[in-house]
Amino acid sequence: MLERNYATADKILTETALEEFPQAGDVPKAFYRGRVALARADIESAQRYFAAARPAMEKRVRDAPDNAQRHAELALLYAYMQRKEAAVREARRAVEIEPESQNAFHGAAWAANLALVSALIGEHDQAITLVERLLTTPGAVGSRVDAVSNITLADLRLRWEWDSLRSSPRFQKILAGPEPKTVY
Repeated sequence: MLERNYATADKILTETALEEFPQAGDVPKAFYRGRVALARADIESAQRYFAAARPAMEKRVRDAPDNAQRHAELALLYAYMQRKEAAVREARRAVEIEPESQNAFHGAAWAANLALVSALIGEHDQAITLVERLLTTPGAVGSRVDAVSNITLADLRLRWEWDSLRSSPRFQKILAGPEPKTVY
């Protein structure tokens, strides 16, 4: 996905027998197929995949309503589906469950997820404001390999999910700048 080789990403997903990915929070394969389709600008297929993933992801939140990760994943699903209010509600719920003030590592990851959700739904100023702060915040990097909301310059430069911000002069300035110093 970072290389934007979506044909290969789709082929890998098609060929795997797994329907959920244990190392990625047991999110349904349809969610990942939707992300690849959306990255390829195949909106119709993406929405079909997201609709297929939605019941399982909503059930996961109902089964564990105090699990911030599940709310964050559902927020991304809703953002990809352009269900703006639901996406923001779920992303904010993840932040409320584990705020940075109580958990610097996970709290920053949920704030980063909120930044990505904001970018995906067109709330560019909010997304950039969060990105600016999180670039100098320890912990705004997820521990999972599929953590699309990582806030590093490399992730911001490479991931297609941030493409909607690329025309913003503020975002361009961030990308052109040096790796920020993180205060520890």
